[in-house]
Amino acid sequence: MRAPPPFPSGDERGFALVIVMWLFTVLFVLGTEFAGSMRQDATATKNFADETQSYYLATAAANLTFYRALLDRDRGGQGQTVGEVGQTGRAGQRAGKPPMQGLNQEDEGPLVNRDGQWHQVELWGAPVMVRVTDEGGKIPINFADGAHDAKLYPLLVQVLGNMNVPSDTAAAIADAIIDWQDDDDEHRVNGAESDYYMDLPTPYPAKNKRLDSLEELLFIKGVTPELYNGGTDEYPIGLRDVFSIFNTTGQVNLRYATPEVKRVLFGLDDAELLQIETQQAQATGGSILAVLEGKLPVELQGGNLVSEDDSEGAILFVEAQAQLPSARVKAHVGAVIDIEDSSEGIVVYRWMDQMAVVETS
Repeated sequence: MRAPPPFPSGDERGFALVIVMWLFTVLFVLGTEFAGSMRQDATATKNFADETQSYYLATAAANLTFYRALLDRDRGGQGQTVGEVGQTGRAGQRAGKPPMQGLNQEDEGPLVNRDGQWHQVELWGAPVMVRVTDEGGKIPINFADGAHDAKLYPLLVQVLGNMNVPSDTAAAIADAIIDWQDDDDEHRVNGAESDYYMDLPTPYPAKNKRLDSLEELLFIKGVTPELYNGGTDEYPIGLRDVFSIFNTTGQVNLRYATPEVKRVLFGLDDAELLQIETQQAQATGGSILAVLEGKLPVELQGGNLVSEDDSEGAILFVEAQAQLPSARVKAHVGAVIDIEDSSEGIVVYRWMDQMAVVETS
C-alpha cells in the first residue's frame, strides 16, 4: 500500500497564509477605491444637477428682470400700473396679453432698482439675488475724439488716486491707457506702445483703438488683476466696478451712480456725500451737482455730471445669482441690455455665463 502524502511543512502553511492576506488587502484597497470613486461620481453628478438647475433659475430671473425693465420703460414715468401697461400700453400691444404672472398688477413704482445693489426676488419658491446697474451711472472710458485726451487723462488720474494708487503710478497707468487707445505709435511720457508690448514673454501689439471690452484693461501696462478686479485690502474697489465702455455720453448720471463710483470720482464716502446733500438742500434747496462738480479736475467741470431720469431708455447691466435651497452650488449669470425706445423690445449687447460667484449679503 502507498504511504499517505506528508502534511505541508510549517513554512509552506505560513507562505499560503501570507498570500491569502495579501489578496484580501488588495481586494480591500480596490473596493475602497471603487467606493470612493463612486461617491465622487455621485457628488459630481449631484453638483452638476444643482448647478444646472441654479443656472436656469438665474437665467429665468435675468429674463424676468429684462421684462420688468421693459415695463418700466413703457410706463414712461406716467404713473401707469403694470396691469394698465399690459393691457393698453406698447408692451400689451406687442404681446397681445396681460403681463407675466407674479407681477403686482397695481404696482406704480419702478419694477427694477438700478442702484447697483443686490435685491432678493422669489421664483418658484427659491430665493434669487438680482442686481441691476445703470451703465449711465458709471464712468465713461471711451470719449469722443475731440475730448478724448483732454478729459480722459485727468479723469484717470483722479479716479486712480482715489483708489489708493500712488500719484506716479496713476500718471503712468493713465498714459498707458491713452496710448493703448490712440491711433499712433508715439508713447506718452510714461506710456507704452507696441514696442513695449512686443518685448513681453507673450508679445502682442497695442490696439490703437477704443476699448471694445473692459477686460482689455488687463492687457495694458500697469493694470494688475488686483487693480482691475478689486476686492482686496489694497484695492477694495476695482476698475471694473466703476468704468464702462457702454456709457458713450461722456457724462456720469448721478441718479444711478453707485457708491463705488461716487467714492472714486469725488473721494467721498456715503456719509460725506449725505452731509453735502443735506447742507445744500438746507442752504438753497437745490441740487448738489455744482458742489460735486467743484471736486472734479478743471477739465471735467462744465456739464460732465447730470442727474436725470432715463426711464425711457438706458443700457443696464443685469446680474442674477441663484442657489436652490437644498443645493451647495450657486450659479451667477449676467447681461448688458439696451432697453431702447423701439418696438423691438430690448437689445442684448453681451451675455455672460458662469460668472464668478460673489457675496451678496
